[in-house]
Amino acid sequence: MPVLQSFAKVNLGLWVLGRRPDGFHEVFTPIVKVSLADLVEVSPSDRLEVRTTFPIPQEENLVYRGLRLFEERTGILQRWKIFIEKKVPVGGGLGGGSSNLATVLKFVNDYYGSPLSERELSELVASLSSDAPSFLCDGVAVAEGRGERVSCLRRPDYRGVPITLFVPEGVSSPTGEVYRALDPSAFVSPERVRPLKELLKSAPLEEFFERAENALGEVFLRLHPSVGRDVDFLRKVCYKKFLVSGSGSSFFTVGSLDRRCLEAVDRLKNRYKIFFLVTL
Repeated sequence: MPVLQSFAKVNLGLWVLGRRPDGFHEVFTPIVKVSLADLVEVSPSDRLEVRTTFPIPQEENLVYRGLRLFEERTGILQRWKIFIEKKVPVGGGLGGGSSNLATVLKFVNDYYGSPLSERELSELVASLSSDAPSFLCDGVAVAEGRGERVSCLRRPDYRGVPITLFVPEGVSSPTGEVYRALDPSAFVSPERVRPLKELLKSAPLEEFFERAENALGEVFLRLHPSVGRDVDFLRKVCYKKFLVSGSGSSFFTVGSLDRRCLEAVDRLKNRYKIFFLVTL
């Protein structure tokens, strides 16, 4: 049986349109996968067992919960031994758990000859994690609603673009906390989002990134001023945009870095996990 790669993601901006009646927020966020991945070993077994290098009870693991839900929906008994070697930092807003869920459920659905349609599979994983459907995309995932309504955009030129990713050590960013601190004045209208959707279809990734915003990211930087100071430092030295991914805690920039910028990045290596990646 294969070892699956379960890739991390970054949000190429995030716009909040308002608060929904169900308590969630309406968002627009383009998402790309990057070349940082957990490794997932899958093999047949006489029972369902999901283990990981991150200390979480099996019953709380999204993969375990997703497989039990798949079993309920399809009537197919799930007997797998699954081991997840975590390479994607937990708590960085990189979607590691959601990616694990989508990756394993897609593999299992394919293995059984697709008893769930693409839409049903997307709805299943979305019921456990708003981020998860984006990992079913081959290309740019354009997420709307609370993040669970995803359309896939084929942009071959968006692949292989350098991404430098920073994950602060010892900093967590609960999404709910960030949303609670978001001022409604940061909400944008659908008219603001419409041209961004068109730009995403035609502009190179770096050009779109220059137009990108993330109100949640700015809230995160206010809540964690030490990270905010480091982002300001990099912006000034590198003359580049650095953007928080999702609600944090990681941030990133797009494109290659010059010597002066690389020297500045090196000064942060004791406080951050730093990854030099490409988009997928």
